[in-house]
This record gives sequence, C-alpha cells and structure tokens, in this order.
Amino acid sequence: MTGYIKGELFGGENERVVKASEYAHEIIKDYVKKFNLKNKTHDPTEDQKWLEKETRQIIKILQVDSLMSAPPIPMLMPKSKVGLSMKQEEILSQIEKLVKIKTKEIEIEKLKKEIVQGDDINEEFRIIVKESQKNDNKGFESTENLSIAIPDNTGINENAIYDFNLINKVKTALKEWKSGWRERYDFTGEEIEVENYIERQPKVFIKDKKIAINVKIAILLDLSSSIEDNEIEYKKATVALCEGLDYLGIKFSIYAFNTESRSVKCWIIKPPSVRWGALYARRLMQVRPLGGTPLGEVYKILNPSINAFKPDIFVTLTDGEPSDMDAVRSIVLSYKRSGIQMIAIGLGADLGDAIGIGHNLKYLNYQRTLTLSKKRLQDLPKKVLGLLTVD
Repeated sequence: MTGYIKGELFGGENERVVKASEYAHEIIKDYVKKFNLKNKTHDPTEDQKWLEKETRQIIKILQVDSLMSAPPIPMLMPKSKVGLSMKQEEILSQIEKLVKIKTKEIEIEKLKKEIVQGDDINEEFRIIVKESQKNDNKGFESTENLSIAIPDNTGINENAIYDFNLINKVKTALKEWKSGWRERYDFTGEEIEVENYIERQPKVFIKDKKIAINVKIAILLDLSSSIEDNEIEYKKATVALCEGLDYLGIKFSIYAFNTESRSVKCWIIKPPSVRWGALYARRLMQVRPLGGTPLGEVYKILNPSINAFKPDIFVTLTDGEPSDMDAVRSIVLSYKRSGIQMIAIGLGADLGDAIGIGHNLKYLNYQRTLTLSKKRLQDLPKKVLGLLTVD
C-alpha cells in the first residue's frame, strides 16, 4: 500500500491495515463455516460475486485507489478480459504451477496451506521490524518507558528542509558566541567608542567580556494540522536552529507531537546523548502535521524523558491554543518547580494572530513567552538562541 519495506506505517495507515486484516479474517472464517455446512460444495458464480463485494469493502477500509491496488500478476497467470475474474479451479491450478517451478520436492497441499497462513512471512517481517527498531534507537538508550515513538527514516529525503543559506546566516551570527567573547559598551574598557562619546552616551568604552553558553535545552515542536501550510519553512527553521545549537556544542533534545486518529503521538526527533546529523533531519521530515494541540497530555507523556535529561530550558514552539488550558497551567508549574525554565514561542499566521497567541500563552504560567509571525519563520533560530546566553 505504501511501498515501505520495514518499520511501522504512518499513523492512520497502520490502523486501516489492522482493520482490513481483521475484517478479512472474519469473512474468511464465515465463508469456511458456510462452505462446511454446504458439505464442501460451492457455486463459482456466487463465490465470484462474494469475492468482488468483499474486495471492494477491504479497499474502502484501506482508503486506497482501487485502480492502483492490484498486486503484480505472475507471468504464468493467463490474461483475462475481466481481469482477475477466474474460476477457483483455475486460480488453484496456477498456484500449483508456480509452486512446482520453485519447489518440486515439497508437497503441494502443505505448501498451499503455508502460503495461506503466512507464518514464514509474518516471522520474517517481525525480525525485520525488530532489527529496524535497533537501528532507529541508536543514540537513545531506551524508549520502553517513555510512551513516545521514533519515526522510521527509511526512504526519506531530508534535502527539502535544508536551507543552507539560512544555516550559514545562523552560524555567522554565532561566531562571537563560538569564540566565547563578546564586545560590550561599558563605563570602563580597553577602547573608546568615539561616536558614543560625541552623542554623550553614558557607556562610551568597549570592553571584551567572557561569555558562556553552558545550558542544556529541550525543544518541543507543535506539528498539529494548522502548521501544514507552512510545514517546510517551519522544518527549515528547525533544522537551522539545530545546526546552530550543534555548532555551539550545546547539549539539546528535540521532540515533536501531532494527533493521529484522536490519539496523541509524541516523537523523539533527536535524543540529548548524540550530535545532530542528517538522520534526525530525516526523522523530522517524516512527522506529518496532523490533528489538534493537546499540549497538557504531551507534557505528561514527555515527563519521564525530560526528568531524565534535566534541561535548564524547555522551549515549546506552538501555533495554536492548547485544547486543555488548565491542564497545561498545572504541568508547566510542575516543570518550573523542578528547576526547568519554561518558555513558549507562539507562531501566528500574521502579526495580529501572533499577538493574540502571545496573550493566551501568558496565561499558562510560562516564565517567558515570545511571539512570531509564520511569515518570519526565518527569525525562529535567532529567537530561540537568544535565550541561551549566560554572561
């Protein structure tokens, strides 16, 4: 249905496959029961109508294009003017021909049962998924107790969210932070700023000050459906931010959330124990904007991993009002009591919308709130990085 060869399906796709599988299992059980009651006799015409009807129902459950859903037909299968409308005896005959070519020494009846049961395929798929999870968990000790998922990054191209012009601008702005020194105007210093003296500014001297960025930071990205129109720009700004944090050698983690089939999905994009790289950009690329903004529930799900990491600053980027305001107020206060500085950056469709979101965020007990228009997403890295300097 999707073309993936390992790992989990995207949200709703997995649910549809499970429902379709359960439906198919039940109707086959019912068919076999009726078949036995009829003393193992069947009407090919009625069976064909039944098969076509149930196939349409399964395609409807899967929500796929029926014209694109038929699997490749083996070369030995005879072509028919009505597609796959063949008698049961003809289908079994073709299966026997295919099986004989591949496995002449194996009993045909036994092999047909194994094909129907699919035990070998199920076991192989289970092993593939297990090995995939081992690779995807690299750099993250365990996700067993976190109730969060790791996006499967197979076959995803992250180039669309790499804006090298923006990344270079961010790194250029961080050069003095990288060096650990910053020029400041002061009452005393090693040099005098003539223009400030002429303008009678109180601070006319230039002084080099040692600066340090010795904080740990956790970032939570709102990927609800309202970000869909700005998804690529939003992710470009996030990648530029991560490149900047990595350039400064800051220890950070990135999480994201969306809502699939009315259930909250929390994603670990980058764990705190590893350096930023293309693998994590691929994970970010894979998470789709879906659903609402159940922020209180997201904070509760992330609580074990945040407590384990113990960041100095927890930044939440959101473009919508939380659906559970009082719950968010309560858990934000809980995080603050544990010594974490809670900061929220509101993303509005325009300046007026951003101001409105900013007022709502102030109600939620955050220590600091900033607002930003989605039209100015390129300023996002600078907004977040501006929170990190400690003189």
